[in-house]
Amino acid sequence: MNVLHLVQHFKIGGLEKMAVTLMQKSQFADSSVVVSLEGTLGEAVEGWPQLASFEGRLICLNKPAKFDMNTVSKLTEVIKKFNIDVIHSHHIGPMFYASMACIRNRRVKHVSTIHDAWYLKSFKQRLITKVLNKLTKISWVADAQVVANDFYNETAIQTDKTILNGIDFKQFVCGDEPNARKELHLPQDINLIGCSARLEPGKGHFALLRILNSLPIYTELVFAGSGSLHAELVEYATKLGIKDRVHFLGNVQNMPLFYSAINVMCLYSQREGLPLSILESMACGKSIVATDVGGIKEVLTSEQGVLVKPGDEVGLKKALIEAIYIKHGECIRQHVFSIASATKMSAEYDHFYNGITS
Repeated sequence: MNVLHLVQHFKIGGLEKMAVTLMQKSQFADSSVVVSLEGTLGEAVEGWPQLASFEGRLICLNKPAKFDMNTVSKLTEVIKKFNIDVIHSHHIGPMFYASMACIRNRRVKHVSTIHDAWYLKSFKQRLITKVLNKLTKISWVADAQVVANDFYNETAIQTDKTILNGIDFKQFVCGDEPNARKELHLPQDINLIGCSARLEPGKGHFALLRILNSLPIYTELVFAGSGSLHAELVEYATKLGIKDRVHFLGNVQNMPLFYSAINVMCLYSQREGLPLSILESMACGKSIVATDVGGIKEVLTSEQGVLVKPGDEVGLKKALIEAIYIKHGECIRQHVFSIASATKMSAEYDHFYNGITS
């Protein structure tokens, strides 16, 4: 079977990593391609060097900012070139273009994974989703049960399957903390609270900066990721007088090294589906502090971390202190190993592909 994974762009994020992992782990890996609507191949590899290993199976359509029928034509050409049987879209933009391409290629089956349902708060996005669901046959998969429920509440469309995101446990392992800190030029003998998320609105970076002064002085923050808020966050940390306690690492290519260096992983997002960063850090044996949004509570118990209500910065402070003393290491890794394996995820999707094409 020939499978095409369609994403919006190749900026490093959970959704993009999930699509690439699916391509790698699938039984159809040798006949799969991954396509981004935006950007060029050079830009993709520059920002995410590991993508260079997918030569020939990595395609960028360089879509302009607004809707572009030429991009539909380009996607159709890719479908024909690789004789695609299943197009698997990830999120609203790719879902739209995949649906348009499937109207031109009726034999191609369309699977769309819903990674979160926040975008459906928009009337326009709800309308687009409902119309395309009627015009074309879309097989819907949610990455968490709460996402499936939210999707149904907003659209009255029942998902066909819920498949939890999974990670590669051979890649994400418990590492050597002192050596990881040395390699990343981070201080030893203090507590490091890490956040792996793009520096974009809604990811909770400003809240973490605000509460840092109320945490013990031997606690510092480490941000892995780049984005439009970088300069503003640096300026804010300077204004708060905490710039020397905040480390901006930019895009980190070796994420297991990052997780090995920190004590606690914190994702204080306003919205999420089932973020891979939570699963990855648990696989590296780290405790979690996260907002109680999306599907996080489906994989996190009090033995691995602490959930915080959105907007509760007092609760966030208490949770971070509590999480530092949660037992780390293999016990956390074993918990996530039982529920979030990339091999299991890929096998479930492969079975799903077979079911809709038989």
